[in-house]
Amino acid sequence: MAKMKWKHELDRRHHQVVLSGQHVAIHCHHYNINLQKTLEDTLGHAGTAIIYQAAEEAAFQGLEPLLEQYQGLKTIKSKLEMCSIWYQNCGLGIIHLQDLETGTGYAVSSDSHHVTGWLAKHGCRNTPGCHFTCGWLAGAMACVFGKPAGTYMVKEIKCKMMRDPDCIFQIGAH
Repeated sequence: MAKMKWKHELDRRHHQVVLSGQHVAIHCHHYNINLQKTLEDTLGHAGTAIIYQAAEEAAFQGLEPLLEQYQGLKTIKSKLEMCSIWYQNCGLGIIHLQDLETGTGYAVSSDSHHVTGWLAKHGCRNTPGCHFTCGWLAGAMACVFGKPAGTYMVKEIKCKMMRDPDCIFQIGAH
């Protein structure tokens, strides 16, 4: 796998964070969870779709130039590893992309910025709540496999917000 030089690629310019030349917005869990709760409470499914689509677009637009820059990442496995590293370095949590060499399979998250924030502010949920991660995974998969955004559908089937041991995401094509 091509080595990413994080000290070179990650830069702070005054109040801005830049990763591989791209500006990265960083918000605390208070902001993200209040935004999610507001969208869920006011718009229902349409609100969760906004979160999903925004995350899908952000992941796709962020990963596409990163993967172009690191041409040494030739295998699907190495590209998936880069996605996991990027997810973690953006402070989103830990995600394991498992058996996805064909573009379908599962991802497991043992630690998540959104889960930690939700549980701290609102406690346990009755439904899966990692809409951002679902969208992010859909965008990342499209980028890794050279498909347009919107190609993949990700559904969370287990969620730590519901007190499951891990968040588990099922990934497939639309």
